[in-house]
Formats: sequence, structure tokens, C-alpha cells
Amino acid sequence: MMRRVALVVLSSASLALALRAQADEIRPAVDRPDIMEVGDPILINRRLLAREMTRNVDLRDWIRLYGAPEYSEVQEIEIDPPWAPYEVRLYYLKRNAYLAFGRVDVAPSVYDYGVRKYIGPINPAVVERLLTAQPPAPASSTAGSAEYPLEPTDVIIETTAVEGVPVSN
Repeated sequence: MMRRVALVVLSSASLALALRAQADEIRPAVDRPDIMEVGDPILINRRLLAREMTRNVDLRDWIRLYGAPEYSEVQEIEIDPPWAPYEVRLYYLKRNAYLAFGRVDVAPSVYDYGVRKYIGPINPAVVERLLTAQPPAPASSTAGSAEYPLEPTDVIIETTAVEGVPVSN
């Protein structure tokens, strides 16, 4: 009888910890409570941003018109069909502009349809995080590591973001 009680207590405690860990990973986006972020953003370099530009026509047009941002990152978000489960975020520090772009799955033949989901000022907490972030590692140093076994150009999966380096806090 005592073993059963101990087993029930242990299993309920482990379940509570697992649910708490999942809840800690999902949080509302800064200044955008309708978007739920999953995990930490991933800082991406210009080469990976160019890769995303081929997959999102609005992102490509914006950067051609206004230039490359000082910082760009990919943030996984909760699934909300027909949106892709991530956003590409651009930060123009000199202009105090924060933009979020998302891809939309409308038809199998349309592979690069995306739209600008948000434009607004950059939150000061986000500026502090960006200024202290580690830059993305060069692709040549990550190609053979255990954490990144493949070059980001080796595999193309249309439903997931390009690989980058997690932003350190």
C-alpha cells in the first residue's frame, strides 16, 4: 500500500514538473499578446536571411526596398493554420523599427507567399537582448559539429525555420 502511495505521489509530481516546463516555454510575444512564442528566438545571419527571403515574397520586397536590418531572428510560434509555425523578425535599430513576417500555406504551387504581420517600435528590453546577443557562428564552423550536423543549405523543409544559433540571454 505504501508503495502505491509513493508511486502516485512521484508520478503526480513528475507530471506537474513536466507541465510547468512546457508552460515556461510558451509566452506571449513582447508588445503582441495575440502571438504565443515557443522557446527562445534564433539569431540568423545574412545568408540565412536571404534563404528566408526566397520563401517569403513580402520579406524579400521589404528588404529590397528598405535595406538589410541590423538584426534578424527566427522565432517559433504556436501553430495557427494557415500560418507557418515561425516568424522572421527584423530589427532596424537606427529607425527604431521591429517587423515580423510570416509565411502562409495557401496552395501547393505557391511556395513563397508570405506577409508582414507586424510593424512597430522596438521594446527597450528587446534592444538590450539584441545588443548582448552572440553573433551567429560561421557556417564552416558549424558544419561538422554534433549540434549542427548538416549545413543549413543541405536540407530544405518548407514548414520549419532555417537553422541558426540560439540567442543567449
